[in-house]
Amino acid sequence: LAAAWRFAQRTGRNLVIDWRGSCYLDQPFINAFPVFFEPVQDIAGVRVICDDQINQRTFPGPFFPAWWNKPTIDCAYRPDEQVFRERDELDQLFQSEQDSDANTVVCDACLMWRCDEEAEREIFRSIKPRPEVQARIDAIFREH
Repeated sequence: LAAAWRFAQRTGRNLVIDWRGSCYLDQPFINAFPVFFEPVQDIAGVRVICDDQINQRTFPGPFFPAWWNKPTIDCAYRPDEQVFRERDELDQLFQSEQDSDANTVVCDACLMWRCDEEAEREIFRSIKPRPEVQARIDAIFREH
């Protein structure tokens, strides 16, 4: 999230947090972000879209990485090698400090440890767990 946010900030793009299909939820069309975090509309000047409106949105192509330009049926299965390839392509783009000609940049690969600590801190300052999630965190903290 921090790497995608930093890219959006640097390039003047919106940040869409689309965590549908999360392994943490049984419902594949529910965006996990608003299940776990309070709604946020802006992170340090970057417009954020992170609610279930995502199911009604379409994003303009072309897409980066190029894999996402395939017909939807061809994207139903992404082998691990493809995910790793996308991670490397995204890493190169983000590290280059350039923008992409693509209208939509899909960051659907883990880029942990591939952005600066200040970006991570900004994300952690800007998002807050939902009260029920925070209560569980506090209970685990007290217990351990």
